[in-house]
Amino acid sequence: MTLTELLPSLRTSLRPALDAEVWPATARWASQGDLLVGGIRMTTPAATYGTPGHVLDEADVRARCAEYVTAFGAGAVAYSAKAGLNTGVGRWIAGSGLGCYVASAAELRTALLAGFKPADLVLYGSKKSVADLEAAHSCGAAIVAGSLAEVEAIARRAPTGQRVLVRVVPSRAGRGGRYRYGLALGSSTALAAIKRVLTSENLVLAGLDCSIGHQLSRFVAFETCLREAMGFCAVIWARYRVTVPALNLGGGHAVSYADGDDGFAVAAFADRVRAMMRLSAERYGITEPRLTVSPGRAVVARAGLTLHRVSEVLQGPQQTTVILDGSVPDCVATEQCAGRHTACLIGRESTARLHRARIVGGADQDEQASVRLPADVAAGDLIAVAGTGAYHHRRDAFVGRPPVMGVAGGQTRTLVRRETFEDLLRRASE
Repeated sequence: MTLTELLPSLRTSLRPALDAEVWPATARWASQGDLLVGGIRMTTPAATYGTPGHVLDEADVRARCAEYVTAFGAGAVAYSAKAGLNTGVGRWIAGSGLGCYVASAAELRTALLAGFKPADLVLYGSKKSVADLEAAHSCGAAIVAGSLAEVEAIARRAPTGQRVLVRVVPSRAGRGGRYRYGLALGSSTALAAIKRVLTSENLVLAGLDCSIGHQLSRFVAFETCLREAMGFCAVIWARYRVTVPALNLGGGHAVSYADGDDGFAVAAFADRVRAMMRLSAERYGITEPRLTVSPGRAVVARAGLTLHRVSEVLQGPQQTTVILDGSVPDCVATEQCAGRHTACLIGRESTARLHRARIVGGADQDEQASVRLPADVAAGDLIAVAGTGAYHHRRDAFVGRPPVMGVAGGQTRTLVRRETFEDLLRRASE
């Protein structure tokens, strides 16, 4: 008889510890190898709603929002809907005092239904359609313009008082072609775009909008952009005697996907860039713009996990391949986090040693991650993949769309129902 058979409680202590930076804030081990999130055993939604299925911890999302609002202040943080937006999650975020960056009329409608105020909404993106622009005009959302031609197009159709943020990028990287959307800071084209906004009868300059990358854990890239942006604000003041109302430093804040990953120190970052902005304003003799940020994945990634059933286990000479019943969410935007998700076996006890395994999605073998799982993992087992909160809106990797479930206080609520094959056929026939 083994020690764990003599002392069943010891099994819990032998499980891998749940990294607080990777798993949802309320995640805890429970008896019989189960995982508690939001007071709910994760085997329950897997049995009730089927797999794959996304679970979002409401308390974690609200805690992340509160962290950002505390660091930057009320009205200074907007959630980037690129990380996924539905009305349920939107209500949590809007109720926490954040605004929202949306990329289409559909996302704008969802944001409004979720309770975001029109004054706190920003339409951004390089592929805005006429319908997208008209939706922003009709509700009073601000619009990001990333080229002189786009400013001209907005000016021709916009109502009086339309707020516009000019998208700018660091000049050095911009000349190298790293940034695909935006005007190089300090360039004549950027100044021409500012002048066009200022001289338009129906446009109002709402600020400068920056976006400098993804999965950034160090402050230096933001600091470089801030210094150059403040210099550009000084040029605008000298040329046009206009104070830039706001400077948005974007998002791209790093998320921890595995033990040892660098995260992002939100409070320290806020203190640092505020101090730099103050010093730059004093140096140039200008009024400080209002500092804002627009994080996306950093708000929801940790809050989410995805439940999968194991379809098949392939034992290879070098490593084990575990095939799941749906695609493994991945960060396709940058190599820094590709394939770095953490996963664990839930729903049964296992005393088998942990070993390195490759998990892949049954629908898309290209999406994979290397994780540590018990050596006795088998078909039918339940696997929880952490850090997937920013991928719950994806549907291209699945046949249909998995359900999205919000958990809080021991209750489960369906945020997005499962999209079945019949739903796809019905949509195709409409």
